[in-house]
Amino acid sequence: MIGVSSEPESESTSYRRRQAVLVADDDPGIRLILRHRLEFAGYEVEEAADSQSALAALRTGRFDVALVDIIMPGDGGLEVLSSALSERIRTPIVIVTAASTMGNAVEAMKRGAYDYLTKPFKNLDSVVEVVRRAAGARNRQASGGESGQRTEFAQGELVGRSPAMLEVYKLIGRLVNNDANILIEGETGTGKELVARAIHFRSERRNEPFVAVNCSAIPQGLLESELFGHERGAFTGASERRLGKFELAGAGTIFLDEVGDLPLELQPKLLRVLQEREFFRVGGSEPIRLRARVIAATNQPLERAVAAHRFREDLYYRLRVIPIFLPPLRERKEDIAELTDYFLAQAAREMGVKPMRVSPQARELLASYRWPGNVRELQNCVLRAALLAPGDTIRPEDIVLAREPIAQARAESALAHGKESLAEIIAAHIREQIDELSDDEVHNLYPRFLADFERAVIGIALERVGGNQVKAARILGLNRNTLRKKIIEHKIPLSKEF
Repeated sequence: MIGVSSEPESESTSYRRRQAVLVADDDPGIRLILRHRLEFAGYEVEEAADSQSALAALRTGRFDVALVDIIMPGDGGLEVLSSALSERIRTPIVIVTAASTMGNAVEAMKRGAYDYLTKPFKNLDSVVEVVRRAAGARNRQASGGESGQRTEFAQGELVGRSPAMLEVYKLIGRLVNNDANILIEGETGTGKELVARAIHFRSERRNEPFVAVNCSAIPQGLLESELFGHERGAFTGASERRLGKFELAGAGTIFLDEVGDLPLELQPKLLRVLQEREFFRVGGSEPIRLRARVIAATNQPLERAVAAHRFREDLYYRLRVIPIFLPPLRERKEDIAELTDYFLAQAAREMGVKPMRVSPQARELLASYRWPGNVRELQNCVLRAALLAPGDTIRPEDIVLAREPIAQARAESALAHGKESLAEIIAAHIREQIDELSDDEVHNLYPRFLADFERAVIGIALERVGGNQVKAARILGLNRNTLRKKIIEHKIPLSKEF
């Protein structure tokens, strides 16, 4: 199920169950090929040979992804897709289509398909990659359906009544009736895609596709083709024409998530699309008009990327016609209680978890955390606590147990990838040093650690400029005399070894 597909359905699965894929195709050979490759990739696979069987299987809610052929006995894949949407079945559906029915791809995206694949499959690894992305998706990547089903913020899971979120809601309301490019900024897990969906589904484009592209999740060599499509023979392996996400979005909305990770060589092409409102398929010569609204999102300050020459300044201003900033959860803690109740209701509705209440002490504990992973981390913690709690009440110890693996994994990941902030690194160093001191030795901490910091920073600056004090002073923002005094004060050796 979307939003919880990678989570367990019971305590016994302990977050380690294999993800399940439904392969619906009337060709037994296709089903066999897909079964073998997906099982090799670690998925559980079940098969359906007709539309009726496929829809019946989807109604069980057991599948994380479904691959559905567009032409099958019965109503066919598109009708399965429409029925799934109308019945609010939350499994992401990937439509499988032959090259001769390529025009149906656009219709599939309008009806709510996550993506589409063409037969015959030239590269089964690409099938596995689409399944992997779909299984990890928290929301549908494209949707049509009746406008009344998706227009309310709560339907898009934007929850919260804090002043900061009320300002976001007001801004969304002002933006739904214009087509200006929007850049949504905020930390990971704050709900940037939900805001984009709220704008789309409250606008006049609500019956057109909403197509999401994660610019950091698609291999760099495939991203241009993914965005703009390609013609047959455009490159090795391009055996058929493929429509890109911009084309599939039609007159709807294309959402470029993590746009800050867009490769530099692709940025001029996106800039041209925004300026000229047209694009070309890879290997194509005929321009295609851009009709979709463009909404982008980033979890990194793009102005810093511009200053570091990692992101084009002209593209930055083209994308950021209207900025929306989503505050981190630590700056809207008054929303934590409402979010907690929402996620518990979601767990009961979608995962079969028994109704739970949260003790006052547990709520205080939830409100005390900083939640570096923001709303997404809170959701994970609440769902896990609901699954692990022995009774019908979530206690503080259940929260600690649910959050501990998250915090530990984050620390290990940050350490492994060097993603700790400077403040976190310094704090960890200071804690280690203090722990080694006796109570009598814990004094004068400020000048002691400030000296360590100054020595390190000055040493690195001198090393960077080969010992040239004039250049080092310029880098540090100090005058030369002050730098000399600190070199003497901290006994910094004037060599390359610091």
